[in-house]
Amino acid sequence: MKLFARKSSRKGRKGRSRTFLVLLLLGASVVLFYQFVFLPLWNYQKRVTEDLNMKKKALARYQEFIRSGKGIEEEIQQLAKRLEAIQSQLLPGETPQIMAANLQEILKKLSERNGILIKSFRVAEPKEMTFYVRIPVTIEISPTKSAASLAYFLYDIEHYEKTLFISDLDITAPNMRQPNEVQGSLTVTGIAKNLHPKGTKGKEG
Repeated sequence: MKLFARKSSRKGRKGRSRTFLVLLLLGASVVLFYQFVFLPLWNYQKRVTEDLNMKKKALARYQEFIRSGKGIEEEIQQLAKRLEAIQSQLLPGETPQIMAANLQEILKKLSERNGILIKSFRVAEPKEMTFYVRIPVTIEISPTKSAASLAYFLYDIEHYEKTLFISDLDITAPNMRQPNEVQGSLTVTGIAKNLHPKGTKGKEG
């Protein structure tokens, strides 16, 4: 009986030792798996997720930049077109004298078109604005029997392709008893680009 008890005791100790060893190996495997497999994979997935989020944000900023850039580019193009349209309506010339001469040629052409005879031209002093300059030219009209021709002449001036406007008008009938003829004078002002705006001459020198 004692021998059997000793054998049973030894078997029990061996069984407990094996169980402890198995548990120890299992625990070590779990620790190793967590440290060398699960944790690296989890960190890798975390880095990948963060990297994807950063790339998504960068892509969103880039797309927004592209959209805003296109909007700005369209606005610049529209402004350039409007500026080009304004420039095309200005009197050409590099000096006020040349600008005034061009205005006189325009008035001469319009008067001939409407059968109006211009007796004289008088160029007044240019009036500078910030970016533009006004070029006034006064003309004296010979007596004409066609008030309609004079009206068409005035209409053509104010509807010309260049920016012109009548700043002064003095039309009379030489013979008030028989007002068949009209004559007078008018001042036509054209707009040109100011090639030397105020405040830039000193900088250029």
